[in-house]
Amino acid sequence: MRRARTGALALGVVVSLAACNGAPGPDPNDAVQKMAAGAVWGAGLGAGLGAAFAINPGIGAPMGAATGAAVGALAGLMSAQQAVYYEPITPPTAAVIPGFYDSWAPGSHPPPLGAVAPPPRAGNQG
Repeated sequence: MRRARTGALALGVVVSLAACNGAPGPDPNDAVQKMAAGAVWGAGLGAGLGAAFAINPGIGAPMGAATGAAVGALAGLMSAQQAVYYEPITPPTAAVIPGFYDSWAPGSHPPPLGAVAPPPRAGNQG
């Protein structure tokens, strides 16, 4: 009995840590895929924890799997990104503010022709 509980707990830990690898997972935009993945992981972890901590592992595993699947599916649904629905807009063909960039702002003047930044002084080299 003790070995079964230890094995179920170890299996639950291994299954939960397998989600931490860099393998591609479900699409973050698809709530159905995230719910299915959450239900699978939750059922596996719930069965392991239910078998490990219940008085009767045969009863604790299915109860933990059902509870874990429900909680995992809910977590997958809540963590999915919302779908964005909007009407596409057509960009204007003409300039929105005609002539805005044609001249310098009032009170300002363009730099003189051939102006460049001065070279660094010889004493300021680190």
